[in-house]
Amino acid sequence: MNFFLIYKGDYGSSLRGPEMRYISLAKSLHAQGHEVSVAAKNHDKASHPNYIKFVDTKKTLQMIKGFVQSDCIVIHGGGPLIIFMTLIMGFFGKTTILDSYVPHWIELDESMRQSRPSVTLIAKSYFNVLRIVQASLCIDFMIVANRRQLDLTRGFLAPMLRTSEFERVHIIPFGCEPYQERKRSDGIDLLNRLDTKCNKIRREDFLVGWLGGAYGWFNVTNLLQTIAPALEKNSNIKIVFFGIDESKRIQMQSSIHEKLHSALIFMPWVPFSQRFDYWSAFDISLVWGTDSYENDYASRTRNFDCLTLGLPIIQNKDDEWGDRLLIHNAGIVTEPKKLADELLRISQDPVSIQIMRKNMTQLAPEYEWSRFADKLVNLASKPGLGKARRLLGLVAFVIILPPAVLFLTYSLIVSIRKRAPR
Repeated sequence: MNFFLIYKGDYGSSLRGPEMRYISLAKSLHAQGHEVSVAAKNHDKASHPNYIKFVDTKKTLQMIKGFVQSDCIVIHGGGPLIIFMTLIMGFFGKTTILDSYVPHWIELDESMRQSRPSVTLIAKSYFNVLRIVQASLCIDFMIVANRRQLDLTRGFLAPMLRTSEFERVHIIPFGCEPYQERKRSDGIDLLNRLDTKCNKIRREDFLVGWLGGAYGWFNVTNLLQTIAPALEKNSNIKIVFFGIDESKRIQMQSSIHEKLHSALIFMPWVPFSQRFDYWSAFDISLVWGTDSYENDYASRTRNFDCLTLGLPIIQNKDDEWGDRLLIHNAGIVTEPKKLADELLRISQDPVSIQIMRKNMTQLAPEYEWSRFADKLVNLASKPGLGKARRLLGLVAFVIILPPAVLFLTYSLIVSIRKRAPR
C-alpha cells in the first residue's frame, strides 16, 4: 500500500511533535513493506532515511503526483488546496484520513488566554475548526489519540448524522520506539558537551527533563514558582529545558529567586535521531499542563518518548496519562500545591525511581510504532464513503460556511476591540 502523509512542517534534524510522529510512522510503515511519502515545507535529506520520499508542498506537480500515486492519504495540517485535493482523491477511490490528534484550535485559544487576543490566531482557530467539520462530512476516517478527543470529534458528526457514523472515528495512540537500555552517565556527558556555558552537571544531581517546547499554554513561569521550594531544599535538583529562546529564558529565570537560577539548565534543541541518548541522563520527566481546556484534550508526545526511555513521569492530573501512570505505578500524578513536596520526596528516593523505570519499560510494548502502523493499515483497508455520500457531505459543508463566516467575523471584531487602546 502507498501512504501519503501530509503535515507541511520542517523536517530537519530537530523535530517537533507532528513531524516526529510522521517520521516514526513512516519508518514503521516502510518496515512492513509499504511505500511512504511525506509532504514537507522544508526537509533535510541527510537527517532522515532515504527510503522516506519527501514531497515539497510548494511544488504543485510534486504534490499532485503524491496524491495520484497514493492509496491512502493522511492529512494533519494543510491549507484549502490540500484539503480540496484530498476530497477530490476520495472520489477516485483513495482512502482519506484526517489526523485529528491535536484539537489545534484549542491550543491556539489557550495561547490567546495567556496573552492578548490575536486576529491571526482567531482566523487560524476557525480554519482548524472548519477543517474538522469538513472532515466529519466528507473524509473517510478520523484518528484521535485518546478517549477525550474521540468524544470531541464525534461531537462534530452528531448534529448531522446522529450516532450512525461514530465508527468513522478511531483511537490510535501515539507511538514509542522499542526500549533500549542506555547509561545515565553517557547522557550526562553528552549534555555537558552540548552546552559548555552552563554549570557542569554532576552525577549526584537529580535531573528533571522538560522534553519539548515551553509553549504559552504550559505557563512555565508559574510552574517554576510552584516548584521553587523544592529547589531551595535540595540544591541537587536541576531542571533541563531545550530550545528556549533568550527572551523566554529571561522571563523564566525572573520568576524565581536569583540564587535558584543555577537550578535551571537551558540547552539547544538536540538532533531528533539522538534525542534519547541525551535524555537518558534524566531521572524523571516533568510534564505539566495548566488547568485548561488544552490539558483536558491533550496527548503529550513527550510522554510516549518517556516510554522509549523507561523514564518515569511527574505530571498533573489529566484524562489520559494520569490514570495510566497510577495504574502501572510508572510515575507521579499530583496537583500544584503538592508538586514541590512530591518532587523533593522523589529526588531522595532512588528505589522508587528504579521501580517506576521498570514499570515504564513493561508498559512500552503496547504503544510501539509498529502497533500504530498495524492499526492504520487496517483502517486504510476498510470501505470508505460512497461517492453519493461524499457529494452530500460537500453540499452540507457549503451550507454550513455562511454561519461559520458570521461567527468568525464576530470574533474578529471582538478581538480588535479588545486590542484597541483605551
